[in-house]
Order: sequence, then C-alpha cells, then structure tokens
Amino acid sequence: MFKLIRLFSALFSMSLRRSITFRTDMLFELLLTLVAAASSIAALSVVYTRTDTLGGWTPGEAIALLGTFQVISGLRTVFVEPNIEWFGEQVKNGRFDAVLVQPAPAIFLASLGACAPLSLIQVALGLAVVAFGVVQAAVALTLIGVVAWMVLVVTATVIMWATRVTIAAVVFWAFGLSLDVVYDAIWQFARYPVQIYRQPLQLIFTYVLPVALVATVPTDILARGGGLIAVPVAIVIAAAACAAAGFVGAQACAATPARPVRSGGRGRWSSSARLHTRPAGSRVLRCPPHRCATDGSC
Repeated sequence: MFKLIRLFSALFSMSLRRSITFRTDMLFELLLTLVAAASSIAALSVVYTRTDTLGGWTPGEAIALLGTFQVISGLRTVFVEPNIEWFGEQVKNGRFDAVLVQPAPAIFLASLGACAPLSLIQVALGLAVVAFGVVQAAVALTLIGVVAWMVLVVTATVIMWATRVTIAAVVFWAFGLSLDVVYDAIWQFARYPVQIYRQPLQLIFTYVLPVALVATVPTDILARGGGLIAVPVAIVIAAAACAAAGFVGAQACAATPARPVRSGGRGRWSSSARLHTRPAGSRVLRCPPHRCATDGSC
C-alpha cells in the first residue's frame, strides 16, 4: 500500500511539473471553469424564478448540491479521465501490453497512472460554490455534518472510479463497444436532486445506479440534516464497487488476447499478459514504461 502511495505521489508530481510548464493553459482552464460554474448557477436561477423549491430543495441547497457535484466531477477529471479516455484505444492497438509487464498492479497504472492537475481548479471552485450555497441557504453547519460530507465525497469518488473502470473494461471483450457516452449521460443526472425525478427513475438512481451518492446524499447531510445512516451504507457500497472493479480488472487482464510480441530473438510469439513469467535471460521487445504510452506518443 505504501509503495502504491509513493508511486502515485511520484506520478502526480511528474504530471504537475509538466502541467505548470504551460501557464497559458492554466489561465484558460480557470476561465473555462468559471464560465461553466456561472452557467450552471444561472440555469438554476432561471428554474427558481418559476418555483420556490425544486424537489423540496431551496435555491441555496441546490447550489450547494451543484458545488458538490463539481467537486467530484473535478476529481474525476483530475485523476480518472486522463487514463480512461485513452484506455480503449490502448487495448485495441496493443499499447496496453506495456502496462501488464510493469511491477505494479495493472488496474492501478491503467486508471490512476496519469493526472491532470490543472483541473484541481474545478475542485477548488466547487468548494467555493458549496460554501456560497450554504450561506444562501442560511444553514448552521455542524462538525458532524461537515465530516460526514467529506467522507461521503470520498466514497462517491471511489464509487465513481470503480464504476468507470468497470465500464471501461468492457473493451476487453468487445473491442468495438464504447460505453463512455452512456456513462457521461448518466453522470449528468447527478447534478440535480434525485427527488426531482419521477418513479421509477428516482428508485433506479437511488438503489440501482448510485447517482444519488454522488451529490444528493452528501449535500442532504451537510445542508439539510439528513440521516447519518447514509455514511456506513455509502462505505459498504464503495467497498463492494472496488471489489467488483478489481474482479473485472483481473478477469479482463486474464482475457487479454495473444499479441505478436517477439521474444528471445527465436521467432516465437507470446501473450503479452504472460511476458513476466518467461525464463530469465530471455529478451522482450516492448514499449518503454507505461507513462510514455498513456498519451499515445509511444
């Protein structure tokens, strides 16, 4: 575990140094994030010109929910999407083979091996939106509520990572199938309280697809005094989602088809998923370490 933390820190540091080299990108990232946040708040304001509450949520509470959604979306953009958006293409063209022979868990390198640190601006702005919403709602925050909100944000992030990895792993069995658009469409439902949806959507988004855990449940506890029973339930769901992602990832790696990788100069061909078991002294021609393959430059 500590080795993975050190590896993750090193990868994040490398990505951060590469990102801050392009300061103009940082400026545009800040500008785009501000425009997106302002547009979302403006859209909510238009809705509340026609009603006092939205599914029982006041304007301030809905803004706090929107901020929570932005925080988790920002974490997704920082840590998960820079890897998953290239995942299917890497599997198809064989560059994923380099991940399988690295001395670290393949699922870790494939899903968390690269970062987009500039998108932390979205996380910071999301926190500001949450604070603005809480002030607008005139909510008296409690220490337990804030801690529960933080725990639920972490569990929602873990669930997001696990479900994203599970969906992306489908490419191992169906090269031509990409469910990214479906996942993104479902993800957008989380920016509004699940109470605004009619049955059976509300039931599905609460108990089948964990959309409610992304923003509705954390904000409900923070700004509306929701029940704390949601915290252990969310932790259990996050653990189950991680276990499912690990199982699917292991099955996907085991199902990796044999690819034409020449080894030992003997004209023999071997499955890239089993290169690490070859006898000592054999030479394998493969891509450089994983990070050079993530951005498609290898």
